[in-house]
Order: sequence, then structure tokens, then C-alpha cells
Amino acid sequence: MPSKPPLMEVPSGPKPALRQSLKAVLRTARSEHGARSQELCSRLRKMDFWHTARTVGLFAPLPDEPDILPLMVDDKKRFVFPRILENGLAWHLVDDISSLRAESGESRLLREPSTGPVVNLRDVDLLLVPGLGFTRDGRRLGRGGGYYDRALASLEAQTLSVGVCFACQLLQEIPLEPHDRPVDYVMFA
Repeated sequence: MPSKPPLMEVPSGPKPALRQSLKAVLRTARSEHGARSQELCSRLRKMDFWHTARTVGLFAPLPDEPDILPLMVDDKKRFVFPRILENGLAWHLVDDISSLRAESGESRLLREPSTGPVVNLRDVDLLLVPGLGFTRDGRRLGRGGGYYDRALASLEAQTLSVGVCFACQLLQEIPLEPHDRPVDYVMFA
């Protein structure tokens, strides 16, 4: 586990204000994202849960999220990516990053699978989860759509959910609502 960075001091209050604060912090740290993403991928590859997982849920990162796409070089694993539906996510098998297309989302930057068979989330061994902020115990602040909260709520017990983030996204507290779902583990760099 990486050394403990100081937890970010952000204003307490409603989630929208917290999201804006985190987005501002991420914009100022953008020059470090490439190196930190590489470090995060390296740490993930060393974890036992990475070695035992056969089907892994990934995401195509937005500019302020860790780039975990280099993890796809593991040819012993199947990789699934989310596609936004009306009230949830469909998980598509992806063999090639080029099949991820800008379809919807924040500033049309969200890349989703344009093809590939749908895989049931219960068949995923490891789900890597993005977020704007995380606490060390797995509480997560998403972007406000609830898509990952619904996905996390539907996971089977054998699926491990791991929040991935930069160290500047670690928070002491995140306001919780009844629909919020934590991740099992948080990895950062």
C-alpha cells in the first residue's frame, strides 16, 4: 500500500460544492496525471486481486481521471467497459481500445463501447471504479448521475470493487445519502 498522503482539506457542505472543489484541484494537478496513472497501473498489477481476476471492469478515463487503459495489455483477462443506458450501465466486452467512441457525457468526452457483446456484471471478478473523491474506507463521491452507485448495489459478493484515484482525491469525509454505495478498496497514486 502506498504511503499515506495528507487527506485533502475541502469545504464541507453539499455534494455539488464538493464536486466543484475537487474538479478545480484536479485541473491544477493535470500535469502529474500521466506519471501518477502509470504508478497506479503498476500498483494494481502487483495486487493479488489483479492476478486472480479473469474478467475486469474498466472505464475509459475522462481527462481528470487516472488512465487505466494500459492495464489491457494482459491477454489472460477479458475486459468490459460501461455504456450508459437510460437508468444504468451495460457492460460490453472490449478487445480493442479503438472501439471506444465519444457518445455522451460530460462535454462529449465520455468514451463508450460502440460494439461488443454485453457481459452480465455478475460475471465480473474485479470492477475498477472512477470517482471525484474517495475516503480510505471506500466512501465515494461520483459525478452525480448515480450510475456507479446502481452498479455497485447490484454486484455479487464475489466481485471486488476498487476505487481508483489520484492522491489529491482522498478526503476525510464525504456526505452520504441512502443511495450511495462504497467500494471495497481504494487504490491511489
